[in-house]
Amino acid sequence: MRPSQLPEIRELMSRDYRADVRRLNELLNIRGDAGLEEIPPIPFTGDIDSMERGNCICLIGINPQFPAPSREKPHRLEIGPTKETIARFHSGEEGAYQEFTNSRLDYFRGDMANWVHYGKLAEGYAERFFPDKDYKSVWQENAFAIDILPYWSTDTSKISESRHRNNIDKDPALVLHQAMISRLIEATQPCMIHVNGMEAGNPVNTRYCLSSLKKWKGHGMDKNLMFGHASFGATVVPVMTHNQFGQWTSHRKYWSGFVDAWEEWRDS
Repeated sequence: MRPSQLPEIRELMSRDYRADVRRLNELLNIRGDAGLEEIPPIPFTGDIDSMERGNCICLIGINPQFPAPSREKPHRLEIGPTKETIARFHSGEEGAYQEFTNSRLDYFRGDMANWVHYGKLAEGYAERFFPDKDYKSVWQENAFAIDILPYWSTDTSKISESRHRNNIDKDPALVLHQAMISRLIEATQPCMIHVNGMEAGNPVNTRYCLSSLKKWKGHGMDKNLMFGHASFGATVVPVMTHNQFGQWTSHRKYWSGFVDAWEEWRDS
């Protein structure tokens, strides 16, 4: 079975996402509004079917960032088509589900990709792990992205970390999404889980890590650079996490040191 055809992905996209978002907005914020948008969730980003098993990186973030209304391109190329294809799928049009899946597989091949976000991460992957690739081609076989929470929002500060932690194994949508993540990791066998930002790193640590991630004592410690191992179903994968790229502008000067520390940690 191709990873994109995992039944957990289809089940997630079959759910009443509006009801899920309304419930989660109440659950994940003490005031009852976690800022999640009533948009279909994003199960994965990139060509997971073409990943080189055992030689790819899984990038994990906290959740998809909902673009400002003034940003016409993502609304025209991603938000609008996602809503439209999932509406047709929910109405019984079987081909619409494959159309949606194809749009996620082809994300980095067309005009949809947000290179402002993904480009700087991919430059680092290509430079240090896949030198025959560039920031675009590395996504074809050696990198893909998922989020620990698949629902869109503009302000992650509204999402309570403790409430997310307390509900991640209780709420039916969150339980299903975590099962999907584990199945996807088992299918692709990445050589690294790269968690971008502690908002995602903390739930990965508490939900998946065999023992707590260890803070690195050296280069990157001021950016909360941490290493460890996470268990996704029957698959154990080494993990690197740190403060989110984008919250500090000098990420290029840090990345090489991060990878040096990663290699030192892996060899220790």
